Amino acid sequence: MLNAFHIFIIAVLLCVVVLLVLSSLLGSRVGGVREWMAANMLGCAGFLLYAYGRELPPLWAYEIANAVYAAATAMLLAGFCRFFARKVPYLALAIGVALVVAAIAFFHYQYNSFAGRTTVVSIFQVVISLAIAYTVIRSRKARRSRYPYLFVTATALSVAVGHAIRAALYIAHTVELTSLWQLSPLNLLFLLAGTMILPVMTLGAVMMVHDRMVARAEHAANRDFLTGAWSRRAFFALAEKELAHARKSGGELSLLMLDIDRFKAINDRFGHAAGDQVLVEVVARALGAIRDVDYLGRIGGEEFAVLLPASGLSAALAVAERLRANVAGQLLVSEPGREAGVAEFTVSIGAASLREGETLQQWLQVADTALYRAKTLGRNRVEHAPQLAPA
Repeated sequence: MLNAFHIFIIAVLLCVVVLLVLSSLLGSRVGGVREWMAANMLGCAGFLLYAYGRELPPLWAYEIANAVYAAATAMLLAGFCRFFARKVPYLALAIGVALVVAAIAFFHYQYNSFAGRTTVVSIFQVVISLAIAYTVIRSRKARRSRYPYLFVTATALSVAVGHAIRAALYIAHTVELTSLWQLSPLNLLFLLAGTMILPVMTLGAVMMVHDRMVARAEHAANRDFLTGAWSRRAFFALAEKELAHARKSGGELSLLMLDIDRFKAINDRFGHAAGDQVLVEVVARALGAIRDVDYLGRIGGEEFAVLLPASGLSAALAVAERLRANVAGQLLVSEPGREAGVAEFTVSIGAASLREGETLQQWLQVADTALYRAKTLGRNRVEHAPQLAPA
């Protein structure tokens, strides 16, 4: 028959399995993994102390066991804070664990009450669980897919509700339990649910780490390694997607092709490393001139393109002028073995608005023709070439 000892040993084994999974993620360089490992190590120790509590001295069975498990769940919260690059409230967590131990000692030595000790532990778990849910919810933008974060949030809120109910039942003296070892269905239910919290929450954390790693891989595949702009392949895939959407919805769509003026001269004078610095600076300035819904891609060496959804030609020309003015400037550049200098740079831009019946290649050719015209007419300017007739 299932009893408290079996439940604690099962929890230990689950924490060991989770530890093995987490150890495989140490090389991921994702924040929180080490804290979650520490949480499960402490969880293993705490569950073992609970499991053998009847053979241990009272100090180990009560104060130390509860201190270790409280520290385990505190480290669980610390892991979520680290994962989202938020400050870990170590002092507050340490004070919270210390208060739990002090309260456990009071309800052990001063006023021996199993209900009091259980209520203290439940209240602490409610606070930790709500803090985890709040940490995940407030960082909802830092995610690739929704499921892992919804899983953790829902689990944390369920744990908080469960512990709140447990504390309320003991405070109201609705249940008459005096030990973890009573073979009461309600007691076993509370134990089973309570011991599963740490491994289940860590499972959610592992899913979040996997989501972060996939997001990094996708970023590396879809972004230019130097500037962070969309790669050529990704940009054309996005252009095809937006073009299909514009055709279906009848919306407007525009494209800008831009090229850094006299970029070869910058490389020849200051070196290729300095040229790379200019590329990075141009992209940073260009991103400051476009909307969040626009796409900036690196098409070639010093050639870039901007996709402008829901924008007609007049809007595109306005964006192009703003972008041209925003990018034009100077940058102090340097390269090992060369003297530092000031590189001056501007961009020429060709604009084209999608016309009904145009293919992507025709559209790109129109924008490229406009770019060539801007170069021919003196650079550092915006031009728009006539549309090609559809095939």
